[in-house]
Amino acid sequence: MIAKFRTLLIVSAAAALLTGAAVIWMQDEPLDAQAVAWMDAVNQQGGSSEGYLYLLGLDAAQEPMAVGRARQAEYRQWLDSRSALDASFRPQQVELLPRSVVEQRCGGEWLYCLQQVLDGRRDVDALLQDGAQVLARYQRVIGFEHLLRRSALTASSPLPSYSVLIAGNRLLALQAYRLILDGHAGQAQALLEADFTRWRRHLAEADTLVQKLVIAHLMAADVGTLSVLRQRNLIEAPAPLAPLSPAERSLQVVMRSEFVMAANGYAAMRDDPQIIREQGRLFMRVLFKPNMTINATLPNYRGVADASRQDAAAFVEWLRQPQPAVSRDWRNPVGNVLLDVASLDMKRYLARLHDLDARIELYNRLARLAPGFTEREAIAAAEGGNPYAIHPASVLAGKPGWLCYDGPLKDHRNLRCLPLVGER
Repeated sequence: MIAKFRTLLIVSAAAALLTGAAVIWMQDEPLDAQAVAWMDAVNQQGGSSEGYLYLLGLDAAQEPMAVGRARQAEYRQWLDSRSALDASFRPQQVELLPRSVVEQRCGGEWLYCLQQVLDGRRDVDALLQDGAQVLARYQRVIGFEHLLRRSALTASSPLPSYSVLIAGNRLLALQAYRLILDGHAGQAQALLEADFTRWRRHLAEADTLVQKLVIAHLMAADVGTLSVLRQRNLIEAPAPLAPLSPAERSLQVVMRSEFVMAANGYAAMRDDPQIIREQGRLFMRVLFKPNMTINATLPNYRGVADASRQDAAAFVEWLRQPQPAVSRDWRNPVGNVLLDVASLDMKRYLARLHDLDARIELYNRLARLAPGFTEREAIAAAEGGNPYAIHPASVLAGKPGWLCYDGPLKDHRNLRCLPLVGER
């Protein structure tokens, strides 16, 4: 009898331990307070600004605002009955605006294409006539007070056709050159500087990563165009451009938006119909903890958001510091795999903003020189101006005639560079 009682006691204790272990295994952790704050801030936003809706329809042959509103409404209606992970949304097809010649033939390095126009190898009037509608839409975009999305991104969110916007920026540069040919160099310079200033404002409040990077690209193009025109003695010596302010450089809002997109996806995974059909509900309950995964994701975004408040030299030091390891829990094997395969290196995007600052500083220094300066004079003028405070300016290897500041990360887009178009 005693032996049976002992056996029963052991079995009961073992069962209790297994039950306790199962409860511990199945239990997720509460969301980090900042994760909750960020998710609430993004998920409870109002509707998109008129400027963003116009951008959504920018590539349509019809009036962009009407198409943008229709696409947004169609997407929201579709999303009401879908998981945040569903990437199958396709907006209703509409007739598209024909691609401009500038978009087709100047899609690579813009400043090379610009110099072809200045050399007479491309007809500026023909390009402007062909792209008149694109240019008009571009000028409408930069006139909007806000270009804010104001809602969480998902895997299926429709995105603006930013290639049309980029083509519009290039056409604006050609319009400036046309003004120069007509004897209005001052107006041309003012047109480009005003464009740069407007984009600064939109850069500061951009609420998606793609938009932030596209705006930085447009601003870099404006700086490059101004530099080429000045070096060719087509405009007067300009006033220096101010470096990016902390607000313009900040990725706080953008990192919050990107984090919430990832967090909403993780939160939806446990109950996603397709995943449950393929893996089973029990599998997801036992092996995946969404809150743990969300919390482990947060430091990457928060770290970049905090680092974006620093200047370029401090950014270099931050990159040299060992980054904290991503938190992993043995109870969350599926989440651990997702953290390995889905994590993005956000540091490179912050670097692009500092690279833009480097181009601005390089432009200011070259603009002090009289047109016709030599390569040696350009290098001397750039001395000591690198915002990263590392290495002097040098001519880009493999691309003669481009002067560049060095930086801590690779500059695949030559944002830290400007062409030298005078004597070498």
